[in-house]
Amino acid sequence: MPLAPFIQVPSRGKDGSVILGPDGRPVMGVAVNPVKLFVRGYWLIDPQNPAVTLLAGAQTELRYLIDSQGHFDWATLIGNSTGPYTLEFFDAGTNRRLQNRPVHSTTVVGSGMRPFRLPEPYFFNVGDSQRELVCTIRNNIFGQTNTIRLVPYGRRFYHKEAPPDVAREISRRFSEGQRTYSYFLTPRETNSDGTVTAVAGNGTATFTFDMDANADTDLQKFMAVSTGAFTYQLRERATNRTLSNGVIRNTEGWGNAEFPFLVSDTYLLERDKQLLCEVTDISGNSNSIFLTIAGRRLQYV
Repeated sequence: MPLAPFIQVPSRGKDGSVILGPDGRPVMGVAVNPVKLFVRGYWLIDPQNPAVTLLAGAQTELRYLIDSQGHFDWATLIGNSTGPYTLEFFDAGTNRRLQNRPVHSTTVVGSGMRPFRLPEPYFFNVGDSQRELVCTIRNNIFGQTNTIRLVPYGRRFYHKEAPPDVAREISRRFSEGQRTYSYFLTPRETNSDGTVTAVAGNGTATFTFDMDANADTDLQKFMAVSTGAFTYQLRERATNRTLSNGVIRNTEGWGNAEFPFLVSDTYLLERDKQLLCEVTDISGNSNSIFLTIAGRRLQYV
């Protein structure tokens, strides 16, 4: 969400005193937001690997360095490639994975016309040093040589150039006390490298979204890609409650990175709880189904 360029402040007279109205309250005026002067939109690339070309089955790491010039507030994910791939992010500064397993690129990588927006911006506080976002890319789905570009986009806060009071305000507003962060959730049945076992033609399968004992996650966006059509129904394991009164087509509840399906109210998947997705292939052929849910993870410390 963009910062307001102007803010309301108490009006002051020539002597610097606050001007009061008839009711004894300060008369409010408009002034330039001092934080706005030190924030810019910012594209983040790996200078050593702005574009990588991987043979089938190969993998590599992209390393996005946020130097000490200013904080980075990561908001969207943009990219293009010859074919699909899997990816996983790791925040080296906090030793934090941003997903439980690698995710399919089509479910989380948008384009410049329709970038994928994270459930909430991910703030990198560089302090007086630097931070690094690491992305592992595996060309394990496409089966051919794959050229990939991947660009996180967000805001850069140039706190080093700001007056001390403005720098403190930036830190207070965007970094202090943060407990939630964007998180990608894939089913338990997803393999450790992000690949999946195909569902047989006209067959059924159950995918389990489970939350570990360390966090609750507020689920917001549903994305999927598959080699064929399928129907599904969501069921809570703990209550046996279904989230529909019948089966639904995949096109009625799963989007992709550019057009994610937004649930009408976020779904809180609590610690040690499971949300089941019971699917049936209706294509008649072997069906590889990749499911990803994006949300805000509440980390307990």
